[in-house]
Amino acid sequence: MKLSAQRSTTAMIATIHALKTKAKLDDDSYRDLLERQTGKRSAKALSVTQAGQVIERLRELAGDRTPVGAVARLDGPVGAKLRALWIAAYDLGVVRDRTDRAMLSYLERQTGVSHVRFLSNAGAGNAAIEGIKAWLARASKIEWPGDRADIRTSKRAVLHAQWLRLIDLGAVIPTIADQPLSDLDHYAWRVACRTGWDDFEPCHFDQVQAALGRRLRAAVALHSEGAVS
Repeated sequence: MKLSAQRSTTAMIATIHALKTKAKLDDDSYRDLLERQTGKRSAKALSVTQAGQVIERLRELAGDRTPVGAVARLDGPVGAKLRALWIAAYDLGVVRDRTDRAMLSYLERQTGVSHVRFLSNAGAGNAAIEGIKAWLARASKIEWPGDRADIRTSKRAVLHAQWLRLIDLGAVIPTIADQPLSDLDHYAWRVACRTGWDDFEPCHFDQVQAALGRRLRAAVALHSEGAVS
């Protein structure tokens, strides 16, 4: 069954209600927002796809577009790469907490190195970056390019891994069975409003990654809920 036909999960409904409170919406305003977004006035009546759309809109209203749980002094080159990789892990459904603090807790458990040294020690920073990349390669089967400086190919590798996991979860059905990535091109171009990959800037890859991340988290939540029941 497509996500557009499946009912929203209890976890998604809980997120909607929490964001409603954070956005300081009264009940009438909240239900008007639901109706504008989906044509429905109850979160329980939403599909998984509609719930994802409402969550994104509520996050905007609640001011959640900036990094949640951001840690000071983590905005240099190393910190930016670490944050981007951690958000990729979140958009791949590998981690549930996208905050800087969660990332740093993971890295400290793995390496014993605090975030201050990531900023002052290039060797420690690079080791942390490569450690997360290696972990993501194992956890989500990303095939990173050989050229570490190839940002575009790295970002596209994340999209490939997201799409393949959606197929594994049954949330995407390939048009051509033996070419599982054949439909990703048109999906990505449509989301980013581009005519081809050559028109993509890094921000466009990020836009598609975020869209796929929403679909993937919804699919993982639905799969987990089905496994429990």
